[in-house]
Amino acid sequence: MRFDLLEAQACVDWPMSQIGDLSKRLEEWLQRGVTIEIKELPPPAESNLITAVENELLPLHFQAEVGAYINSVRSSLDVLAMVLVNRHNLQIREDRVFFPIARSKDEFERTGGAAQKFLEGLPELERKLMNHLQPYQGGNAALWALHHLDIVRKHRRLLNARLRPIHMSIQGTRAEGDFTPLGGEGSIQVGAETVLGMIKKGVPPLAVHTRFYVGINEEGFAARKPAIAVLAQLIQAATYAIKLFDDA
Repeated sequence: MRFDLLEAQACVDWPMSQIGDLSKRLEEWLQRGVTIEIKELPPPAESNLITAVENELLPLHFQAEVGAYINSVRSSLDVLAMVLVNRHNLQIREDRVFFPIARSKDEFERTGGAAQKFLEGLPELERKLMNHLQPYQGGNAALWALHHLDIVRKHRRLLNARLRPIHMSIQGTRAEGDFTPLGGEGSIQVGAETVLGMIKKGVPPLAVHTRFYVGINEEGFAARKPAIAVLAQLIQAATYAIKLFDDA
């Protein structure tokens, strides 16, 4: 890789090197902090509830950690923008140099807009590469999500733990209809419950096996995905953008 791109690449290499350890620590919290319980319902109910209960708040350091990784990945693109300014001796003040990611294609292509002001100073090849990346909402979903998440993480908690079962199985003797899965899903807080299913009263104790994951509390690109998977995709998108300019 060209020397001038090494800092931008380092900004994505660092969070990538931390994902394995982060995943392990999130899994340890899930095993400790979430339990499966049977909730007895009073008559005339014929079934009881199988619930997931969060016993402790997701530690806030996870919020800070994931936010720092997202910021580092987003910063890699701004470092890339500064590289292009220096490569081509563009006369742009340092405090106005940023990698353009827009709310829409129209905003990205608007004459006189921030994105086009940056692009118009670049050689033709670099402009084509930028346009190829489609860095706007409705174009490159991963780049837009990266930009958006780096903003909203400062205003609310991204990892406002949502318990979503990856899979659930029941072990034990039971007849058809004894167990009804409900696909429990939702944001819960300490002491709150997420209903996973129903089990008929009088059925012998069953072993309920399920796995959960911590997701990013955001619709769109990050919806219904583990936070670890989202981070990996954001890193991949930024790395692809940086490497595009390696041979430019």
